[in-house]
Amino acid sequence: MARRHDRIERRLSFFVARGELERAPTRWQLFAGWLAMLPVTLGESPRERAVSRRTWLGQVPIRAPLQALYCPRQAWVDTGLAAPADAIVKHLVSVFHEDAFLGYDLQLLASEPGGLDLLEREAERHARGRGLVSRGLRSMVGDPGYHARLAEHARRAMASAYPASDLDPRFASLVGFARFCLTLPAWPELSFYGFDLGRLGGGR
Repeated sequence: MARRHDRIERRLSFFVARGELERAPTRWQLFAGWLAMLPVTLGESPRERAVSRRTWLGQVPIRAPLQALYCPRQAWVDTGLAAPADAIVKHLVSVFHEDAFLGYDLQLLASEPGGLDLLEREAERHARGRGLVSRGLRSMVGDPGYHARLAEHARRAMASAYPASDLDPRFASLVGFARFCLTLPAWPELSFYGFDLGRLGGGR
């Protein structure tokens, strides 16, 4: 659990240090923000549906179990802030993401040392690969040129250039999500639940 929270803090601190966030949201704010984002996370944009459903492996009843088999971490739906870089990369190469959460996931990788390099290497490998896994992934995403473009997105993200998205700005990027979370109520401080003996009998 401590390792999970350390990764979350490290990722958010990366953007605070760059001046893109005023401060990191609290755990409660992140949880409340995740609940608001959940319907979008579990949905599918029109372009995603149009592209990924072109093949049998892209159909959700087939694709979702294959994704979980390829990377079990994908079965856990959360903000992604605690996910290791290799799980995020496997997620990106196994589902068409180009007009939805791609900027969000690229920022997750940007805040992890070597994360974008790993994505570039893996995307290029699957773009060129002739093996069963690479061919299966290309079929799952429904666009044979997706992985080559994903490698290019990774290179651009190294220069902090992220793709545009039609998604709600609160959820299209990690920075946008964190800013949204900062607008949400924070859980009361621990002192709220304790005794305030100094006020006893003192009226208001």
